[in-house]
Amino acid sequence: MYFSIIIPTLNEEKFLPHLLESLAKQKSGDFEIVIVDAKSEDQTVKKAQIFKTRFKKLTILTSKEKNVSVQRNLGAVKAKGKFLVFLDADGQVSPDFLAILRQKIRQVPGLIYLPKFVPDIKTPDTQLMFELAYFFVEISQYTPRPFSCGGNLIIEPGLFRFLGGFNKNLPVSEDHDLIQRAKQLGVSARLLPDVKVIFSLRRMRQEGRLKYFSKFLYLVSQTALAGKLKPIPIEYEMGGQLYSVDKKSTRNFNWLIRANLAKFKALINRHRDI
Repeated sequence: MYFSIIIPTLNEEKFLPHLLESLAKQKSGDFEIVIVDAKSEDQTVKKAQIFKTRFKKLTILTSKEKNVSVQRNLGAVKAKGKFLVFLDADGQVSPDFLAILRQKIRQVPGLIYLPKFVPDIKTPDTQLMFELAYFFVEISQYTPRPFSCGGNLIIEPGLFRFLGGFNKNLPVSEDHDLIQRAKQLGVSARLLPDVKVIFSLRRMRQEGRLKYFSKFLYLVSQTALAGKLKPIPIEYEMGGQLYSVDKKSTRNFNWLIRANLAKFKALINRHRDI
């Protein structure tokens, strides 16, 4: 088994089937799926079981704790693949996701890989924000405190075990923490812009753009400036039961970004050419 895809879930009956459907359409079939459910109170597990006949191997585990790091770590213990692929339950991937990923791993040897995250809302301002976010992830790899691309990452199992997995004491930013601990050992993440994961903006649609990006900027500042990541004093509730599958977004996001769209794009391209 080349890839072990590990998916933590908590009340994800509305979102998990979309991810599993996208994985069932993969052109490369050399993978297993490990779902680690935190005692969901909806039909998450039953929805997952429906897909068992569509995969070579689909394992469903139960976590005693509702903790995404604990769930991911449990999935990693049971995984048999040469690489661990962590995906969020509300994301999706293209049919050639694993095929391209395997090709890139052969071309760019490494132990940790970060795919490119793309928004599930395709508006110019949202896409630009994601380009900016990915740009900062890219340049952060040259600093002592690099960023991750959310919970979606690929890592070699031996390194993952050596690092002790994800830090269960961090309610958020556990992905950044893992990348930073690897960097301290001299292992830098490899960015794979051709390997894309569709990132759900359900939290933004639920909370509103202002509250969502205020939290985002706070977390970024903690990751970039704090000497050590620690539990945060802001609300960050988990679980798919909080969100709707409706992808409608509010308009008039940020007049400043719209007015400087060309300048932002030129800035990103100029730095990437350096």
